[in-house]
Amino acid sequence: MKKLFSFTIMILLINLNLPIYSQNKSGDNSFERVQKLGTLKVCSQAGFIPFEMKDNKGNWKGFDVDIMTEFAKQNSIKLQLIDTTLDGLIPALMTGKCDMIASGLTITEERKKAVLFSKPVFTVIVTAALLDTPENRSKYKTFSDIDSKGTKIATHTGSAATLYLKSILKNANHLQFDTESDEVNAVVQKRTNVFVEDNVFIAQASKEMKIDFYTLLSNEKGDLAMAVRKKDIQLIEKFNDFLDKLKKNGQYDSIKKNYFN
Repeated sequence: MKKLFSFTIMILLINLNLPIYSQNKSGDNSFERVQKLGTLKVCSQAGFIPFEMKDNKGNWKGFDVDIMTEFAKQNSIKLQLIDTTLDGLIPALMTGKCDMIASGLTITEERKKAVLFSKPVFTVIVTAALLDTPENRSKYKTFSDIDSKGTKIATHTGSAATLYLKSILKNANHLQFDTESDEVNAVVQKRTNVFVEDNVFIAQASKEMKIDFYTLLSNEKGDLAMAVRKKDIQLIEKFNDFLDKLKKNGQYDSIKKNYFN
C-alpha cells in the first residue's frame, strides 16, 4: 500500500510539473543541502593574485571569486568566502569548515586522494623568477640550471611549485616561506637567488612591484580547479555543468579578460 501511495504522489508531481528533489546516482544530496541552508561556504586564500584577493576595504575580488560569485548567483544562494592558508585549505574542507575550495588549487595526484576536483578552470606553468641581471642571465639559461649547488630557491609552502621542486631538485637549497609575498621579497632582498611560482602570479607580482623579473619556464603545467569532499559528487557535478555553460555563453571569457588581459 505504501509503494502504491508513493507511486501516486510521484505521478501527481510529474503531472503538476513540480520539481522532484532526490539523491543523485551516487546517493548524495550535497548540492541540495547547500541550497536548503542558503549559503555556500568557500575556503580561499586571499593574496593569490589575481585569483583571489581583498581590496583595502576587505572586499573579495579575483578570477576565482568572480566565478564562484556567479555560481552562487545563478543558484540563488549566498556566497561566504573564508580566508584560509594554503596548507589549511584541504583540512578545513575535510572538517566541514567549508563546502568548497576555490583558491587557485592545482590538481595533483596526491590531492586527488583527499578531494574531488572540478573540471579545470585555468592552466598555468611552473616558472622560475630571478632579478634581471647580467650575472643571472649568464648563469641560468634554462629552468634546470637553477638546480645547482649554492643556488637558493624560494617557494610558498604547500604550492604546486613546492611539490614539483621536491620531486626534481638534487643540488639547490630549497627554502619554503609561509606566503607568496615572503618568497618574492626573499629574492628582491637578495636572500635567495630565485623564487618559483606559476607564470600568472609572477607576471602580476612584476606588475605590482614594478620589477622586470628574468623568468625561465619549466615543462610542468598545472590545471587549477575547485574542489569538494570526495563524497560531495552532486555539488561538483552542479559546478561542472555551470562551468560548461559559463564557457559557452561567453561569461567565462569576459571574467578571464578582466584579470588576464
